[in-house]
Amino acid sequence: MKNHVRKYLLTISVMLFMSAVINAQTIAEDSTQTEKKNVFRKNAVKINLSSIALNNYNFNYERSLTRKISLVAGYRYMPVTSLNSLPATSSITDRFFQDDSEIGNDLRDVTAGNQSITGEIRFYGGKHSGARGFYLSLYGRHLNMNVNYLMDYDTETRAYQLPIKSSMKGFGGGLMIGAQWLIAKRVTFDWYILGAHYGNLKGDANILADLSSMSGQEQTDLQEELESLVEFGNTRYISANVNNQGAIGKVKGPFAGIRGLGFSLGLAF
Repeated sequence: MKNHVRKYLLTISVMLFMSAVINAQTIAEDSTQTEKKNVFRKNAVKINLSSIALNNYNFNYERSLTRKISLVAGYRYMPVTSLNSLPATSSITDRFFQDDSEIGNDLRDVTAGNQSITGEIRFYGGKHSGARGFYLSLYGRHLNMNVNYLMDYDTETRAYQLPIKSSMKGFGGGLMIGAQWLIAKRVTFDWYILGAHYGNLKGDANILADLSSMSGQEQTDLQEELESLVEFGNTRYISANVNNQGAIGKVKGPFAGIRGLGFSLGLAF
């Protein structure tokens, strides 16, 4: 009788142990499935497709720090380009200015190139985990820019073509609102709705040319003309000094920029 009792107790113990193991495995599997549902891809590399129309090549890397906060590092490059050759600028010129207008001619004589580095922190809303939904972005941008302008300048006795070459650096910060979606398993769509930044700009704007044929008064008049090239209200961005070898100019002042109405496609991983 005792042997039967022992066998019975042993059988019950084995069954209880197996039941506990199966239950623990089920809980672990349920926990794993829950974790999989909550997992979000923390990294994304993106290219801004809308900026290509302006001959800008803009790349971004985004890294999620927490469930709804991420950091973004961006690099933009624009090779030296005639402003009037850009599709967007050309369309505006053709629509609003005559072929022989002063603004139209100026745009044909201006070439520009730039590169910038942008760092931003994003705060996402919505119920989805990760970098998805509408967001508010705080960002800072460092800008390097080169602008060249072939200036036609006439005195009473002679016509000059003066090549102005400028190199400027700026830093500013701003805000932007946008939205990002995961449109496929690993494909992101990032929409820059609207943003703006403000900062300071400084650099050089020089002319290398033989101006020895100009009188002192003509050089003074040219200096006034150069300093009035970039002027908003009572603020002049350029201070210049003209001599027989050309002109030396300094650029300094505030600058503002707009981000928005753009979109990027990316790969999440």
